[in-house]
Amino acid sequence: MNNKTFDWNSRDPLFDEVAHYVVERQTVSASAISDKFCIGTNRAKRIIKQLEQAYIIGEEWSSRHPREIYYCCFRKLDERLADLATIARLQPLEDKWQAECAAYEVKEREEEGEDYYFKLANHCPLTKEVCEREEARARFEAMTDEERQTEIERLDKEWGEGDKNWGNEPVHGMKREDWNAYAEAHNRQKHDMIMRELPWGGDYDWSDIFQILKFKIERMIEYWEQFGHCQNGRYVVSTMHTACSLIEIVLKDGNESGDCKHLPYRVNLRNADRFKIFHDHKGYYDQGDMQKVRYNKAYCILFKYLEFHMHNWWD
Repeated sequence: MNNKTFDWNSRDPLFDEVAHYVVERQTVSASAISDKFCIGTNRAKRIIKQLEQAYIIGEEWSSRHPREIYYCCFRKLDERLADLATIARLQPLEDKWQAECAAYEVKEREEEGEDYYFKLANHCPLTKEVCEREEARARFEAMTDEERQTEIERLDKEWGEGDKNWGNEPVHGMKREDWNAYAEAHNRQKHDMIMRELPWGGDYDWSDIFQILKFKIERMIEYWEQFGHCQNGRYVVSTMHTACSLIEIVLKDGNESGDCKHLPYRVNLRNADRFKIFHDHKGYYDQGDMQKVRYNKAYCILFKYLEFHMHNWWD
């Protein structure tokens, strides 16, 4: 959920410094910004408007209700600024890829005719795909046994190379590492927006509850890092980070990195039967037993972990 009204490339040169200043003071004022950075009041108001468009501060409802500051530590603010920079850098590539897909769909729809959407909805092959399959089948049937064996070996080798280079292939017209960074930044931005505009009393499923829980724990982490004064503060923060990691694994179906090539080197499959859950939101797993076991373990361990540690958390 990208904020179209905010242009990262057109932001004020003092945008980052003012954002850190606002988060440090936990209040925003045009006069204070003007005095601190020796700029005019109108420029200070434009920067405040940009901070609002970037969802670093909230809207101004009235003079009696000050703006809400969405971040209370520099770590989360820097993450937000990095996400905005990543999206601004990679969004043109995503827009170009979407435009190419739309143009290809228009061309394909014109070639297929009125049955195009019907075939897509019912997972039927298009006419072009049927013709390609028939041509490949005719070529294969016309081959001798030796030629068929050679063709099978060539296809196996080609598929093997494709699997080997899967992690290096481009996605949506960009490098895979860029796509992972773009997707993660976009998801975090969407998640923050949903959490701030979440209507109370609505209908939620289990993933929404986990999202809310993760959001709440992250806010407690911000508080403890900024104002925590207990002797075991570092230990409490580390337990919160662990809980967030477990929630992330659950929400990403056993692969919090977003790329199954980054799964742990070893997942213990021998004790998989100890970890069983009584719901399955998809009904199938595309990435094999390792990802399924990782998901089940994270799901079961999370509740035991919360039961043991949650009484030490408060905000």
